[in-house]
Amino acid sequence: MKSILLHVYDDTGLESRLQAAFDLARTFEGHVTCLHATPFEDYLAIDPLLMAYLPEEFSEKMKALRFALQARIEDRLRSEGLSWDWMHVDELPSRALIGASILADVVVVSLSGGALFRDEPRPLAAAVATKARAPVLAVPESLRALDLEAPVLIAWNGSSEAAAALRSSLPILRQASAVHIIEVQDKPAPYPRDAAARYLARHGIEAEISQRPQIQGSTSRTIESAGLALGAGMIVMGAYGHSRLREYLLGGVTHDLIGDCRLPLLLGH
Repeated sequence: MKSILLHVYDDTGLESRLQAAFDLARTFEGHVTCLHATPFEDYLAIDPLLMAYLPEEFSEKMKALRFALQARIEDRLRSEGLSWDWMHVDELPSRALIGASILADVVVVSLSGGALFRDEPRPLAAAVATKARAPVLAVPESLRALDLEAPVLIAWNGSSEAAAALRSSLPILRQASAVHIIEVQDKPAPYPRDAAARYLARHGIEAEISQRPQIQGSTSRTIESAGLALGAGMIVMGAYGHSRLREYLLGGVTHDLIGDCRLPLLLGH
């Protein structure tokens, strides 16, 4: 994972995203592209009189805030000895990240719920994971370091989304001390977990496979509990086998874990 696309925004999840990107870059000798996207409503929050103007031309306040953030983060990158570049666009962050993902190996964003306040991480993971051309690493705010030598849990349901996540995770799986493929007892998978294990074996990765009963009728809680019990540093899973609207209205594994998970998620679609 040499090309790491990092969502930069001055919110409460920034530090955890930085740490995840730094750990990936150090492990894979990678390059971090810092993407700072400012949606138009942020300009209005700083200066409501801008409604009829182009934001970059008329908001010196916002420009000063952005340059101060850039200087602060670039100082961190220099001190870490990492390779990086910086991009800024006036656009919705999700749209900017999706567009820039075409030449990325992984996109780093935050796990988040509803984001009631401006300084909370925005709920980007769902939109980016379903449309990006690269896997999405969504990390909780509590993350202090991305332990790439810890065991990895693969949540397998035999779907094309789960297969995409598994394929994209190969570089990370090679770093892991153990790989566990877990299938939650729900309904028969179109491709059994044994097929996933054989695929990994052809890439020199040995995986332990198991099946778990649902905990209190919740697949998402079963997956998270299994990851915590195994000491996993990450959960690899497919994103939105059903439509995002259906999961939003009726609930779903991706929707539940993106909103509330204590472990980083590597999402493929």
